[in-house]
Amino acid sequence: MRVLVCDSVHPDGLAILRTAGFQVDDQAGIDKTKLLELIPSYEVAIVRGRTKLDASTVKAARKLKIIGRAGVGLDNIDVEAAKGAGIQVWNTPGAPSTSVAELTVGLILSLLRKIPLADKEMKAGRWIKNQLMGEELQGKRVGVIGRAGRIGNEVSRILTVGFQAEVLGYDVVKPRGVPGLSYDFTESIEELLQKSEIVTIHVPYTPQTHHLLDGKRLAMMRRGSYLINTSRGDIVEGPSLLELLRQGQLAGAGLDVFHLEPPVDEWEKAIVSLPNGVTVATCHIGAQTHQAQRKESVELAQRIVSEASKTLAQSARL
Repeated sequence: MRVLVCDSVHPDGLAILRTAGFQVDDQAGIDKTKLLELIPSYEVAIVRGRTKLDASTVKAARKLKIIGRAGVGLDNIDVEAAKGAGIQVWNTPGAPSTSVAELTVGLILSLLRKIPLADKEMKAGRWIKNQLMGEELQGKRVGVIGRAGRIGNEVSRILTVGFQAEVLGYDVVKPRGVPGLSYDFTESIEELLQKSEIVTIHVPYTPQTHHLLDGKRLAMMRRGSYLINTSRGDIVEGPSLLELLRQGQLAGAGLDVFHLEPPVDEWEKAIVSLPNGVTVATCHIGAQTHQAQRKESVELAQRIVSEASKTLAQSARL
């Protein structure tokens, strides 16, 4: 089988595919024109979040059997078009959980202790110790939207075990607990927003979660609370978030994801540029660790090899 690699993935996964006899064509960084030219010849396509596999691309992929997403989000793939064409779509939802969870906690600590602002001022030769009174994470009530998911679950574990924070959760699915730990769950997002000192988002982007935190819900958050988003930018209504930050209703926001990446809209640039450490912004690095990248690549490759072996075995029995 021929495998078209559209984005940069860890070489260990590609080595697994080659060892298993797959013909791997590494075209990381491929543009749309070249993709449409090449993809008709391949049975497997591997992408990360950069490459868009829309309906037109899926239609052109006449031989394609598998789309492998090294990572979690599938919003760059027209999943319905793929299913309609008989193409399986796989991702690796567990692989980046630790990395994203650790970044989430890092953003929380950066806001509470004003770490980026302190670093910026030190580099400028200014000693502003008396302006950097912070907050402890221990004992804070942290609302986790998507608590039952892999990342939400890991964030909850780290906060509870490592920081003795009080975790409040909301999820639309039945929660999956960690042995020996217990969490309180709210019946609604609104209740979580009203009770939490910090709110962190860990849900996939779907039509149902678009602007899940709209202006009305954001305004329900406690005065002086913090918002963390390491999921997808459009889960939060950005202009409303900007206004609440400017008003001081929200004390700060830690953002790893944006409406457009990199941000181009003036309102989003304004969020990133808010002064005095009100926002901490990172460039979608949630899964950007050596460990997560390797796990994503290896898990995806192993599944491709396993499923291909099953298909060949079934064909041999016919």
